[in-house]
Amino acid sequence: MLGLLVPLAVLAVSGLVLLWPAAGEDGGWDPTALGEGTTYVSGTVTMVDLRACPDAESSGCAAIAVEVDGAEGSLFVPPEAMRAGLAPGDRVKAIGMDAEAASDPAAEAITGGPGEAPPGGAAPDPGDPGAADYVFVDFDRNVSLTVLAAVYGLLVVLVAGLRGLRALLGLVFAFGVMLVFMLPALLAGSPAVLVGVVAAAVIMLVVLYLAHGFSARTTTALLGTLAGIAVTGVLGALWTRWAKLAGIYSEETYLLSWSAELSTGDLVVCGILIAGLGVLNDVTITQAAAVWELALARPHARARELFASAMRIGRDHIASTVYTIAFAFAGGGLTVLLLVASSSRSFLESLTLGDLAIEVVSLLVCSIGLVLAIPATTAIAALVVRSGEGVRPRERDRGAAVPGRNG
Repeated sequence: MLGLLVPLAVLAVSGLVLLWPAAGEDGGWDPTALGEGTTYVSGTVTMVDLRACPDAESSGCAAIAVEVDGAEGSLFVPPEAMRAGLAPGDRVKAIGMDAEAASDPAAEAITGGPGEAPPGGAAPDPGDPGAADYVFVDFDRNVSLTVLAAVYGLLVVLVAGLRGLRALLGLVFAFGVMLVFMLPALLAGSPAVLVGVVAAAVIMLVVLYLAHGFSARTTTALLGTLAGIAVTGVLGALWTRWAKLAGIYSEETYLLSWSAELSTGDLVVCGILIAGLGVLNDVTITQAAAVWELALARPHARARELFASAMRIGRDHIASTVYTIAFAFAGGGLTVLLLVASSSRSFLESLTLGDLAIEVVSLLVCSIGLVLAIPATTAIAALVVRSGEGVRPRERDRGAAVPGRNG
């Protein structure tokens, strides 16, 4: 096993070093940049006065105050945020305008200066964001999301113990690789497909051993996972080119292609690779464990018999995981699917257009990689466990000593 593992690890680390973005490299575009005199701030809503609103559906009539750094000011909130239930005490993120920021004389000639009535004597519009000290951006969810993450981590550790803690550390490492290496490398102009393959390989090399320990069984699952990643990458590249998915179908894709000169087709393939990591890891670990347990229960079974028995488990796993991927896709894109269902275009035709086509290709390619990773992992595990590397002598003796396990 080490004869295969060491070269793969060397290749992954070498790719990481070669593709590592140089210090200071970025995409040349700051998505948080604002106009002169404006800043992002966080504050607490202190007042929501709806007395001037004729009904609950009215907009632009509420008087809302927010406290930022001890100073109170007016806050403009769009109707959709009001419908979410804005109330005193809520933490919000907003854009603040410096009182000393340069004014626009042309605009003031038409609308009047801040707080002034425009020419003609009309009163300033209370729903005009330019008349407020701050403009609502979003709710501040730092506390609620932190509490949810803490509850999740605590439950994982309580139920899974030390292995759960190691899995959480592996999750932190995986996101660290994506944030520190993968995303900066993509913005620096490195080949997206290579970056995705290297990031996926490095993540799996560390995460699997960290969560499940260093053993022949874990190495078998790793080899099966890497085989699945390879299949997913090749098929993703082929179908992205064949289906011509390298176009610009969203504002985000346009901004990235314009600011960082990224290949949108390569980004699709990279996204497919990362999307398939979690489910591949799940099925390969489970399938390798099934082969090991079957080998303990049937110590005299040949590799072919172990493969056949484990594949009966694998087929059930394939069936359930296919549902998991499809439902995750449907849940994540529910609002888009609702828009598609309400349009005059047929549903099947809509699935072949733009971003939806990318999601469909991602779903199907990841599913194919998963389906092929299960027999690959099963075959590798059956060969390893019967080569004498997979089951320790004590485990073989235990399996042979239990009545009824030799059949």
